Amino acid sequence: MLTRASSQRGISLVEILISIAIVAMVLAMAAPSSLVWIQNLQLRNAAESALAGIKMARLEALRRNTTVAFELTDSASTAWRVCFYDLVSQACSTAQDAIATRSASEGSPNARYGVETAFTSFATPLDPGVGVPALVAFDSLGRVSPASSANIARIDARNPTLDPAIERRLSILVGIAGQVVMCDPALAKATNPQGCQ
Repeated sequence: MLTRASSQRGISLVEILISIAIVAMVLAMAAPSSLVWIQNLQLRNAAESALAGIKMARLEALRRNTTVAFELTDSASTAWRVCFYDLVSQACSTAQDAIATRSASEGSPNARYGVETAFTSFATPLDPGVGVPALVAFDSLGRVSPASSANIARIDARNPTLDPAIERRLSILVGIAGQVVMCDPALAKATNPQGCQ
C-alpha cells in the first residue's frame, strides 16, 4: 500500500511581520483623512441639529398659536433651545420652561455656529461664534415674527480646528415666510440640489 507524505507548511514569523507592517502603513495613510471625515461629520450633525430645532420652533408656533423662538445660546458650543418668545423683553420667556434644549455637551464638540441677521453672501464664511447668542422667532402663522428686532437669517456650521480648505461648511437659511433650508456653499445649485449658490 502506498502512502502519501503530507506536507504541511505554516506561516513563518517573517511573513507575519511583513503583513503587520503593510497593514500599519495602510492605516497610517488612512488615519489623517478619516480624522477630517469625522470632524466634517460633526459639522453635519451640528447643522442638522440646528435645522431640526428651527423647524421645531416653527411647528410649535403653529401648534400653540403663539410666538415661539429658536435661540442659539452659547458662542463656544452648539447649544440651543426652543422657547416661548416674550414680546416685551424681546427674548425667551423666563416665566415658562423651554420647549426643547440641546446642551453644550451633546453631539459636536468641535463645531460652532456663526450667525448673521441680514443675509449677505455665501461666498464669505461666517466666523465661528460671531453673532451668537441669537434667535429667530416665529409667529402663530409660522412666519418669521416681525415683533423680534433681530431674527437669524443665516447660520454657518463651522469647525475652528480645521483648515478652511478642508472644512465642509454648511449653511442654514431662514426665510421671512418661515421656510428653512440647509445647503452646502461649496456646491453649485445648478449642478447639485444640495448647493447654495
